[in-house]
Amino acid sequence: MNFPTQTQTLPPVYVTEADHEILSNLAQAVADRAAGSRVLASEMARAVIVEPGDAPRPFASIGSTLEYQDLSSGQVRRVRLSLPRDASIDEGRISVLTPVGAALIGMTAGETFQWTGHDGRPRGVRALSIEA
Repeated sequence: MNFPTQTQTLPPVYVTEADHEILSNLAQAVADRAAGSRVLASEMARAVIVEPGDAPRPFASIGSTLEYQDLSSGQVRRVRLSLPRDASIDEGRISVLTPVGAALIGMTAGETFQWTGHDGRPRGVRALSIEA
């Protein structure tokens, strides 16, 4: 998969005030000890805080179930975004502190987000569908 070399326009990140507080505190508390903490912190820094139901479209939040496509492999997965304590790969719940979970939080269906992984390789996801 080829990723653009030019600067990408980042999709909007929507979060409720309650989720913003939880996610910002979580990213700060784990700093660089979790793989997705840097992505999560940068996403919360640019987040648009909305009241539940006030975003232009449904967005991925803590507890949302969504389908996404991994842009590197093309694989489509269905997951539920969760806090680290509730995450279970076997049950399809991914933590918001994983790179993919941090990338998906706040996205709306159809949006794409790309980042550079800790190994220096380009990564990306496209949100396909979101259920509250």
